[in-house]
Formats: sequence, structure tokens, C-alpha cells
Amino acid sequence: MPKDRSIFLLSFSGTRQGFATSRDRNSPVDIKDECTPVETSLHRSLKQRYGPDSGGSVEVAIGGYRIDAVDRFGDLIEIQSGPLGPLRGKLRKLLPHHRIRVVKPIGIRRRVVRRARFDPRDLSSRLSPKRSELYDVFEDLVGVAVIFPHPNLTIDILDTIIEEVRIPRRRYPGYQVTDRRLGSVENSTPLHLASDLWKLIPQDWDWREPFTTHELAKRLKRPLHFAQRIAYCLRRSGAVELVGKARNSLVYSRADTRDENCRAVASDRLVRA
Repeated sequence: MPKDRSIFLLSFSGTRQGFATSRDRNSPVDIKDECTPVETSLHRSLKQRYGPDSGGSVEVAIGGYRIDAVDRFGDLIEIQSGPLGPLRGKLRKLLPHHRIRVVKPIGIRRRVVRRARFDPRDLSSRLSPKRSELYDVFEDLVGVAVIFPHPNLTIDILDTIIEEVRIPRRRYPGYQVTDRRLGSVENSTPLHLASDLWKLIPQDWDWREPFTTHELAKRLKRPLHFAQRIAYCLRRSGAVELVGKARNSLVYSRADTRDENCRAVASDRLVRA
């Protein structure tokens, strides 16, 4: 191997140790030796909002994990902009002993902020024509479907306007997203019980009538695989019950089971896992 090649590999492997991924952050670590991951302005703003601004603190080590914030009541706060799956191990470990609130921001609207490559000033901003719906969060809720609901777990879904900072690419056409900032919080939807999942789905249809994932996809105007993920979350939590089968499709109906029973089943499943 050429000498310069070996130097490059050594340099790359050395710099890799200076970063921590979301998987590293949500794994048991020695807090004193853990590297601080690069966080977005969005994550930092929400940490401040749920921590010091509410009388709590930020970056607290509990049970071998680094917690984003702790509020004045002692509840643990975890901010998660991406999928919730990486939090699953941390939640399994901490939920039996701590109340945890997972804050999940959803960019219902995006404001595109344009900057030059080496200029920190905002050159222009505009609202993106693309919109997201509240039920799009099921794409990320799949990761904790085996845990939710749990008596000690609350998931706050925040409807937000996110400012996306873009700069031109250096060599290729297009742009690079350098930061995401919190524009405003329009609404908050807390999820604690199995029935709370129905708050995420439009109620312009009687969901107590039997339905399949094909019909769910058609009503929401989303692909079939996305409707299947919604059905999986609803079924694992106990929010729907399986009432039959039509050809190759399972038929669901909104469950009449009390939420207390759903929570007890989920809690027992978590302990046994």
C-alpha cells in the first residue's frame, strides 16, 4: 500500500472517533468518555424549552445514559427529530423506573432559508409548498410500537414550522442542508394511551366500521406500505382489533377494549422482553 494511502486511512479512522451517532448516544456508555454529537439548532431549542425554560436542566446522566433534559417534576425528556427506533433500548432500560417524555417534532411546514457558503447571513427565505400531515409520524412511531403504550411513557408530537438552512454545493448542482431551526410550535398532541393514536388519523370516517390496509391507504392517499405501518402500530398498541380476513387482506376495526387493559398488556410485554 502506498505511504500516502496508509496516512489517509489512519487520518480517517482517527477522525471517526470524534463523532457520536444517534445509536451511540442511545446506548449505555461511560458518560465521561462519550463524545458530544453535533446537534441541530432545532434539537438545542427544544432541549432549552423542555429543560431550563421549564425549571429543569439539560444533559443529565441517568442509568448510564445521557438524557437530553429533566423537567422540574423529575420527568426525563428525550428529543428525537428522526425515527424513534434508536431510543428503544434506552426506553426498555429506563421506563420501569422513570417517567419519560419523548418529544417528536414534525415539520408540518418548512421555511427554506438560503445562505452563501461562507456567509452566516440569511439571504432569503420562503415557505416550501410541500406539506406534511400529522399521521406521517407513524413512519417513525413504528420503532417503538412494541413498547407503546406504557404507564411511564408519553410521546409529544409537535406540529412545527421548521426553518431549513441551505447552502449551494461546492462541486455539484443543488444544495446542502447545514442546519434545521425551530420556527414555531403550532400545536402539541400528547400520546399516552392506545386510543390517543387515533388523534393522529383524520376522523372524517367511522373507523369502527371494518377496514383493510388497502382502504386505509385509499382514504389517507398514501402508499399501501405506509398504511400497513399504521395498522401495525394500531394493532400492537391495542387500538384496533383483528375481526377477519378478506382474501389476502386482514380486516381491522377500532377496538372497544379499555385503555387500561392495553397499557397493562404493553407493560407486561416490556418487562418480559
